[in-house]
Amino acid sequence: MLQNFYEDIDSKGLTIKNWAITVAVPIIGTGLFYRKEVFLVGIFASVVFWYLEAYWRGLSHFFSARIKNIELAFRNGTWNEEVPLQVYSTWATEYKRSKDQTLRYMFKLPSLLPHVVIALVNLFLYFLF
Repeated sequence: MLQNFYEDIDSKGLTIKNWAITVAVPIIGTGLFYRKEVFLVGIFASVVFWYLEAYWRGLSHFFSARIKNIELAFRNGTWNEEVPLQVYSTWATEYKRSKDQTLRYMFKLPSLLPHVVIALVNLFLYFLF
């Protein structure tokens, strides 16, 4: 179940990317045909989606700590000593140790695209028009 949740974060990332593109296309079209200030809304929206995706990917870091504990226990043959149902406590311990991971994940390639491209296109079009 933990592995499925970890993998599900990737599908949430794809959903956020789909939202970003779905919002970007009409914003760019509206900016081209009506007012260039709409491109500023597009920049803001892309940054919001970029942050949201990085936040979700950052959450995966805390669940991966528990997955690593379980894998290590199986590798070392100590799986029967591993206490079950410790996702929350492992998550909390890892959060105290490494703090929020959102900014770290914002600058990883899977989180950068397409959000930065959308922001740059909007910025370019804003100064072009």
